[in-house]
Amino acid sequence: MTGGGNVAWTIVESRALNTQEMTGNAQEIVNAYIPQGWTRNALCALLGNMTRESSINPGRWQSDNVGNLSGGFGLVQWTPATNYINWATTNGYERTDPTGQLYWIHNLSASSGQWIPTSDYNISWEEFRASNQDIEWLTYAFERNFERAGVPAMEDRLQWANYWNEHLDFSGSG
Repeated sequence: MTGGGNVAWTIVESRALNTQEMTGNAQEIVNAYIPQGWTRNALCALLGNMTRESSINPGRWQSDNVGNLSGGFGLVQWTPATNYINWATTNGYERTDPTGQLYWIHNLSASSGQWIPTSDYNISWEEFRASNQDIEWLTYAFERNFERAGVPAMEDRLQWANYWNEHLDFSGSG
């Protein structure tokens, strides 16, 4: 993913999205990442985690505490928020621009040190994106190696990962 193209999202205020809004955003992520070699299962794992973190909302602040730079922000709730916001500003992206967030996730997760393989999920970022492991294993891998959430709430992440597997178009044609 170079520039990532323009992602057609309009919801960027800090709030939980409803299922219809999340579905539109989730489909945009699939459409952006399938051409970059992401597998269906890796995308479902990513989206299950994003649903739990931000309701797939690039403008979401942790606990909807807008402007709290020490809390999480964005699709994957970078914490502190400055971990992403400083990069976005330096690289000409608005903080809520999903194109910048998707670029960062795809291209910088490993080099930034955000993705840290664990002994239980010893898989590189590149291997994760291309993996056909089952959705459950990949959902756990993303949470443990990327999110490292204070409250993992894995049942929620897994439920959403499986939901996305059933409700999105993974053909690459949008």
